[in-house]
Amino acid sequence: MASEPTRAAGAVVWRRRLAATTTPQRDAGAKPSIEILTIHRPAYDDWTFPKGKVDSGEALATAAVREIVEETGVRARLGHRMAEVSYPVSAGTKTVTYWSARPVGRGEPSRFVPNKEVDEVRWVGVREARDLLTYEHDLALLDTFGELRESKGHRTRTLIVLRHGKAMAREAFGGKDLERPLTPAGKRQAKELIGLLGAYGVRRVVSSPAVRCAQTVEPFAHSISTFLEIDDRLSEDTRAAQVQRSVTALLDRKKPVVVCTHRPTLPWVFDAIGVDAVELAPGEAVVVHHRKGAVLSTETFG
Repeated sequence: MASEPTRAAGAVVWRRRLAATTTPQRDAGAKPSIEILTIHRPAYDDWTFPKGKVDSGEALATAAVREIVEETGVRARLGHRMAEVSYPVSAGTKTVTYWSARPVGRGEPSRFVPNKEVDEVRWVGVREARDLLTYEHDLALLDTFGELRESKGHRTRTLIVLRHGKAMAREAFGGKDLERPLTPAGKRQAKELIGLLGAYGVRRVVSSPAVRCAQTVEPFAHSISTFLEIDDRLSEDTRAAQVQRSVTALLDRKKPVVVCTHRPTLPWVFDAIGVDAVELAPGEAVVVHHRKGAVLSTETFG
């Protein structure tokens, strides 16, 4: 029987760089160019993109961001999911899931120290990256990023639509439905969401007024020291027009945002976004990557 592939995750991390100019007049009209984050591994004497193995029980997205920090010292947030790349290794096959990603801040390594795994981190232009990268699969990935860039898909905004975690059954709870809390399993789901929501750089946290929704995203809101925004228009006792107004406001936000709501409300949320409805289990979410009113891609986690 063939062994399961080794799972890994990484990203093509990019940042903007103004083209070199010689006069103040040209500075004003300079067009931005792109720099790509690359690493050198002395054990292989290769240049590649930051990536690494997924820990047991770890989500791919969380692993991608963790590995970028560990290998480069750069904190990044994920954008458009790009591709899965498989290639042979000594243990069998490695399958790496890649995202497009942007650094949080200016992208300078905050705590990189050359080591036996990665001894150099370098931001390079796209052409230089093509000359520098060692592997054909990385060059193909660079081409994929180039296609994404052509459609501006590397500069999407992020809206995460989340169904609340596992809650106490209605028949087992004697109080008002709005006050029905998460079960211990639901609280564990809420803690597990901290890394996933952080991987996409979420900075705004919006919830239905129901306790079970608020409890699902409170741990994450606390982890980034932000307040939880309660929106009555996202409750179970709502109407499609109210949901439409709420979602329209969320799509206008520049910062990545998560919205936590209920199974009966989700179809109206997806309709307001303009995507097909997804049946989410408790604690599952859809990540929507959008730009100027158009949805460019979606992915599910949970």
